[in-house]
Amino acid sequence: MASNPVTLCVDLGKTSCRVALLDGTHTLAESAGDGLPGASALGAVPAITDRIATLAARLAVGSVHRPVGVGAGVAGTLTAPEAARSIAESLAAAVSLPVAVSSDIVTAHIGALGGGPGVVLVAGTGAVALGVDEDGTLRVVDGWGPELGDLGSGTWIGREGVRATLRAGVGLAAPTALTDALQTLTQGVDPVRWVAAATSPAATVARFAPAVLDAAAAGDPAASDITGRALAYLAETAAAAAPPAGTAAVAVLGGLTGHQWFAEQVIASLTARGLQPVASAGTALHGAWHMASRADFPHERYVHRAE
Repeated sequence: MASNPVTLCVDLGKTSCRVALLDGTHTLAESAGDGLPGASALGAVPAITDRIATLAARLAVGSVHRPVGVGAGVAGTLTAPEAARSIAESLAAAVSLPVAVSSDIVTAHIGALGGGPGVVLVAGTGAVALGVDEDGTLRVVDGWGPELGDLGSGTWIGREGVRATLRAGVGLAAPTALTDALQTLTQGVDPVRWVAAATSPAATVARFAPAVLDAAAAGDPAASDITGRALAYLAETAAAAAPPAGTAAVAVLGGLTGHQWFAEQVIASLTARGLQPVASAGTALHGAWHMASRADFPHERYVHRAE
């Protein structure tokens, strides 16, 4: 039996959407689907409401575990508060439950740090840091997209890796092991054509990031240079999101943390900057559960509620 109130929890990003029934610590049921462009996109409110309601229906909500509310982390709501309010109201009407909506990075922060202050550094396809103080002061650093930012991210690392192979191929740089690694990934297709033909160039070049990290761990000079710059960018991003005084706790999330060697390097870089790396206490879905259950976290001013 569930020991805590059951909540319908949502983590809706631009790549994927997860909907789950949680009783706090336990996931009772879960379904997943594609993500959506974000809260500020044209037609976002009905699209987001429909996506969440559709995935929730797969869980047979109410037949076994009856939720008492909804907590939803939705990409883009931090900079689109009016859309966030509309999403909360629309979703509450659709599921007939109290709803709490905030940004997916806010729910990730609550989940990772248990609702307390500190910094969450997300290093995945993109890169962004969110710092929250005890008084609710919020700082977002990077998350500016692959064209302008996401420095040190999987896309940034992959792109720099491709550039290194192109430069080496015409004699502008020393030979690198990345050349063979890229040919393996692209199955011999010219790198320029490979990227140009991609539906999502950012996601495509990000696929090369693990090979760059592997080559850096093995000592390849070009890959080591790229990784060193990525680590510096990520540490700078986290430090900029931290409070101006004191030692901030930093939880590191995102796909790049799945590479053990690189994850260890990130921790070392953060420590060298005077930050305090901590293990993540939970996921964005756990954060959504906490957000729906309590209104006394420092993040509350960024939460939109409707019944």
